[in-house]
Amino acid sequence: MSEGDQMTSKVWLHRDEDFRPGVELFRSERLFALWSYSATYGQLLLRADQMPEGHGRLPTTTEVLFNPVDAVQIQAAYRGLVIRCATRDEATRICGDISDDGYRSEDARVLVLESEGVTGYVITANVGWCEGELSDVQPSFFNTFSPYDPVWPVKPLGGVGGELDIASPQKVAEAFLTGLPEGVRRERHRYLHLLTALTEQDGRRRWHNLGVFLTEKDAEEAKRLVEPHVTMCGIELIPVAL
Repeated sequence: MSEGDQMTSKVWLHRDEDFRPGVELFRSERLFALWSYSATYGQLLLRADQMPEGHGRLPTTTEVLFNPVDAVQIQAAYRGLVIRCATRDEATRICGDISDDGYRSEDARVLVLESEGVTGYVITANVGWCEGELSDVQPSFFNTFSPYDPVWPVKPLGGVGGELDIASPQKVAEAFLTGLPEGVRRERHRYLHLLTALTEQDGRRRWHNLGVFLTEKDAEEAKRLVEPHVTMCGIELIPVAL
């Protein structure tokens, strides 16, 4: 897909026939960054939304996901990126340099990442990429809202990660007081505490959202004060994208 194409393009490679030794899988002239890693299922995400020479954000974003990852040797950023299957000799050499102590899935493939004469690798079972318009409030193409887990996603990848994108309480308070800038991606988040209660009147039961609290301590104190007056009371964690 061309750099100016506004449509969403998705590719996911997982079959043996997708990974022939030496074949090129992906090529882009964009500036890629190591964007996120999740220990859950060993997910590794690269993202590019600008060219190496700068000039601002492009209309579309490109993301590359490796999943699950068994071993990796990559850079923090790539000025242009080629992903190809390792040749048989390369795969033998790379695997021979890796300790046998770690787990390695039976269907893991060795993928070579090349950029400006520098070579790295990712050992993974699957790889895919997506290019399209990424909303400022959408964390990535690979972690979207699901009715099976009805909470707004706030991280690029689901599961356990480094949690480096959690905003401080001060940043949350500042956002409520001054607002958020337009046209800027919401890369940080924090969980607030929603106090809910079940009331019963004239045989009818209703759930109510009573208030949102920045700290767990405040939410627990409010719950203590509300509990004597309602049928049931609880605290839910609600993500706020900043």
